[in-house]
Amino acid sequence: MQTTGRKKLEIIIEATVLRRVEQFLDEAGVRGWTVLPSVEGHGSGGDWTSGDFTPGQERRMIVAIAADDVARRALERLSAFFADYPGIVFISDVEVMRGERF
Repeated sequence: MQTTGRKKLEIIIEATVLRRVEQFLDEAGVRGWTVLPSVEGHGSGGDWTSGDFTPGQERRMIVAIAADDVARRALERLSAFFADYPGIVFISDVEVMRGERF
């Protein structure tokens, strides 16, 4: 089995800014992503669950795989955005099959 090294971006955001963040990913050259609805968790402000938010405030998680240079471009675009909006971004190394698709 042949694998290729790539970067995985995991982005947690409010639902209201989902389309803007997707636009940043697209402009950076990310070829695709998956959006997970209504994520819940715990942070410095305590627990947060889907029942705690009004419509539009729910949290979404975007998962994307990209080549290193593409992931770095996406991070540059996102870093300026997150200066004004809440969000969490994780980046990690992954191995994928069919690396040419990412």
